[in-house]
Amino acid sequence: MVLPQQMPINTKSVSKLWKTAEVFLSNLNLLPSVPPTTDEYQLRNQRISTRLFVSLLIILLTIVFLYISLINITQTVNVKTPSIQEYEQLYNTYSQTLTCECTQISINYENFIQIQYTLHQVCHSDFVAQEWINYLANSPGSSGEFYDAFRVSGTFLFQALSTLCVLVDQTISNRLIEFYSSQYVSASVTPSNLFQLQTNAFISQFISSTTNEFLLSFAMIRKTTQSNALLSGQFTNYRFYVDKNDDLYTRSLWYGACTCSSSATCITQYKVINYPNFTQIFPLPGLYTGCYIIESLLQSSLECFYDQVCIGNILLYLGSSTLINVTALDISLSIQFLKNSTIADVLDQLMVEEWNSSSIYENYYSECQPSGCSYTVTSKNSVIYIATTLIGLVGGLITVMKLMVPMLVKVARKRIYKEVKTETETLVQEPNVSILYKLKDYFLTFNIFPSVPPTTDEYQLRNQHISTRLFIFVLIILFSILLLYISLINITQTVNVKAPSIQQYEQLYNSYSQALTCECTQISINYEKFIQIQYTLHQLCYSDFITQEWTNYLATSYGNNVLNNEDFRVTSTFTFQAMSAFCTLVNQTISNSLTEFYSSQYVSASVTPENVFQLQTKAFISQFILSTTDNFLLSLSMIQDTTQSNTLLSGELNNFEFSFDNYYNDITYYAQQYGNCSCYSSATCITPSPIYDLTKGTLLFTVPGLYTGCYIIESLLQSNLRCFYNQTCINKLQSYFVVSSIMNVTALDISLSTQFLQNSTIADVLNQLMVEEWNSSMVTTNERTRTLHQNPKFFFLNLNLFPSVPPTTNEYQLRNQRISTRLFIALLIMSLAILLLYTSLINITQTVSVKTPSIQEYTQLHNSYSQALTCDCTQISINYEKFIKIQYTLHQICHSDFVTQEWITYVAGSIGGYGSYNDDFRLLGKTIFPTMSAFCTLVNQTISNSLIQFYSTQYVSASVTPENVFELQTKAFISEFVTSTRNEFLLSLVMIRNITQSNALFSGTLTNYDSAQAYGVFVRKPIWYGDCTCYSSATCISQSVIYDLVWYTILFTVPGLYTGCYIIESLLQSNLRCFYNQTCINKLQSYFVVSSIMNVTALDISLSRYISD
Repeated sequence: MVLPQQMPINTKSVSKLWKTAEVFLSNLNLLPSVPPTTDEYQLRNQRISTRLFVSLLIILLTIVFLYISLINITQTVNVKTPSIQEYEQLYNTYSQTLTCECTQISINYENFIQIQYTLHQVCHSDFVAQEWINYLANSPGSSGEFYDAFRVSGTFLFQALSTLCVLVDQTISNRLIEFYSSQYVSASVTPSNLFQLQTNAFISQFISSTTNEFLLSFAMIRKTTQSNALLSGQFTNYRFYVDKNDDLYTRSLWYGACTCSSSATCITQYKVINYPNFTQIFPLPGLYTGCYIIESLLQSSLECFYDQVCIGNILLYLGSSTLINVTALDISLSIQFLKNSTIADVLDQLMVEEWNSSSIYENYYSECQPSGCSYTVTSKNSVIYIATTLIGLVGGLITVMKLMVPMLVKVARKRIYKEVKTETETLVQEPNVSILYKLKDYFLTFNIFPSVPPTTDEYQLRNQHISTRLFIFVLIILFSILLLYISLINITQTVNVKAPSIQQYEQLYNSYSQALTCECTQISINYEKFIQIQYTLHQLCYSDFITQEWTNYLATSYGNNVLNNEDFRVTSTFTFQAMSAFCTLVNQTISNSLTEFYSSQYVSASVTPENVFQLQTKAFISQFILSTTDNFLLSLSMIQDTTQSNTLLSGELNNFEFSFDNYYNDITYYAQQYGNCSCYSSATCITPSPIYDLTKGTLLFTVPGLYTGCYIIESLLQSNLRCFYNQTCINKLQSYFVVSSIMNVTALDISLSTQFLQNSTIADVLNQLMVEEWNSSMVTTNERTRTLHQNPKFFFLNLNLFPSVPPTTNEYQLRNQRISTRLFIALLIMSLAILLLYTSLINITQTVSVKTPSIQEYTQLHNSYSQALTCDCTQISINYEKFIKIQYTLHQICHSDFVTQEWITYVAGSIGGYGSYNDDFRLLGKTIFPTMSAFCTLVNQTISNSLIQFYSTQYVSASVTPENVFELQTKAFISEFVTSTRNEFLLSLVMIRNITQSNALFSGTLTNYDSAQAYGVFVRKPIWYGDCTCYSSATCISQSVIYDLVWYTILFTVPGLYTGCYIIESLLQSNLRCFYNQTCINKLQSYFVVSSIMNVTALDISLSRYISD
């Protein structure tokens, strides 16, 4: 019953509410005129404008809302100092857009790469131990004449094997030091998958280059040994024979159909011989002997030494009085190699059974230290962004529409409610007067400073009109001044061009070269990406003259006749082997160097202009050619100098000759003379290469441009090829050959040569690395006064910032407006106070930029803000030569009288025409002082070459390095340079020394071997120094003395100086204390057989960091 009574009341209330709302909306006027009007027509305009204004506002806001909420936006998200786990999560999600800048863009490999290696098990076995080598050396019959027997030359076989193990291990160790100091350069964090691929490539490149460099150095020693026809003390490549005048001559040995004069690789299988009747028991499986121990070892395998039974048989038949316990190799431990793998196969893998390498990504990430990461995501705008955008637009839309909508409504309504035609015609007849009148009236009454509430006071209106005109006038003047200023000043505008093509970059560079900067996404690029180097060797390297066929042909060119050792037919075999060796070695050297060159990195943070790039790449290529040439020539010089210093005997007796004393069964050596030049004091003595009559020995022909001398290589370097550019000369040569058929060879063609002449010496050709042509290519008022002086209390009590429009006189409404004003002011003051307090108390991080600071300014800034200071470099890579200078002073011996040619010549003549023992200082001095001089020259050249490469190394840093860190780094660079240079030099020297001993090369001055006849043949007799024999060790020495030249009693023992198996080995164990003592020097000279004493000054110990002994 209650509910039906309430229904009419609710309907009536709703109806009343609806009518109230309808009246409110129909009378709503958001755009009243100022002052308010009572004109119904204008009020109608204002109400229509209000409705249109509200409708347009709602429509526009709806459109903007829909657009902002529906569009996809690209948003950049920054993450500060992410951990590696955070980085990996980000990369997995945003791999395409993630970028994390490194704070350290260059990192040494040693910080994140570790390489371990395991050598072939033979290198850790009993077979390379000195005990085993001594056991073989002391076995019965080891000095017999059967040089193909294992018991005789097995000692050197295992010395050679031990040498290879030591050399390989030291090579890898040295190269690892250099590798670890290499720098990985990247401006941003490298993803782990790419990082693994790159580090694997670095490690693979390291293994490949280390192997190639070792094999090249090894090959150079082997090839120069064969080219110089150096005689093995085991007589495995030459044998001595005596002629009717008791002078010795040599014959090259044959192994089957292969002769050592044309190839170093001739071999035959090792045999175990029963002692003492020397009958063959069994051949040793896999082991060979040949011209040189090293060459035969490379073709051998270790299959016998994997078999304990085979080893037992060897020990049994060696017949030693004592047994040695040796354990066979275990094939189950081998991963890389087979039982029958040759030593050459093993060496091709650097004797490494297994490489264990690891790259630790966590270490790399830690060193990179990314300060932050940024990535972009595609998403919709957030609610807050939409709301703030709409709020921001509302004010502008309201302002614009408040101006536009009323005007549009007025124009529209005027068109709808036209006046009568006559009035229209009248208006048309006088349009200009009406418009001008209206414009004048508009400007006269224009007021942008109306009072609130609006006034009708003429005086105040006058003030407002004047203020408006003054405001407009001042605004126009200020605007004109601003426009004039803006139009006249020069401004710096940054224009960004995304991913420009090379054509766009070139156009930009041509127009804006001074200001253009194009950042690289990849700051380090391998040279191989933009540099290509091709080369053409001297045509000799592609000719018939370096083929094995030509070499074999020359080896048989004199039949079985015994010729003068200067005869072209004797020396030519080795001469052309040397030429072939040079071609092969040069080609391999360039190839190896190119591999390393291509892996070098060009570092630049921004695109390098083409002209600068061209200059830089030309410098890189020039530096590459220079360093490759210098390094090759240095290696060759070291081999030549050590060969001469050790007076190693040429198998063709070009540097020393021997006579045989049948009574004492002994031989005596004499240095060969070429004109006035003795091979004892110089390796460069030469004479034109002759061809003699086979029966009469008379000179038939002198080969134009070709020389013979102490060593084949030394004489070849002073020769030229002009005969071999001439077919007639070649035919003339062949006419003297004792052969069944003439070989068809084509002369060299001078028209094909661009770099060299016919008479260019081989030294000249080699100084250009035998390269005929290099081809390289390189692929951004009063009332106011009165008001101002009102009572402040009255002013504040009546202050109203929210008057109604039109102004009300209702006290209640006025009271509300004043309370709102006071509350507004109070809240505003409180908000400003809180904001002021907050902003004044919080700590903020402020970035201060200082443009192009001087070094003094930088130092001051670093002292004050070291933790936060960052100064970006405009050039992120700088050659060491720009800021490091290394000077060095060699040991004073290198600047003393003792390495001068005058002293060397003086000492060489100090014994007169007398003979003496090898340990006599007057004989030893002939070689020991040239050796010192050679060491000084080689060391100086080594340091010089290394410095050139060191100075071209790049220091990479994106920002200025603090001075204290810079000092530590440069000291480390210099220390690493000194260490690596020293290690490389010593390793090269050790390799030459050890291979010399392993091949048992015969010293021409009989310091390691003598020879005597036994069973009708000449056998070698190892020299003993005390209890040490040169048969098992190259380091045997004894004190250098001076003998009485009549009774051969010892007159004087030279302090600190030794003689031994090889001059270099004994010199390395000697010291210079006698030469720091003027009395000792004078004492030495008192025993010299000379007409006048040379004035020399002793070394000064006060000038040296070394002690005298």
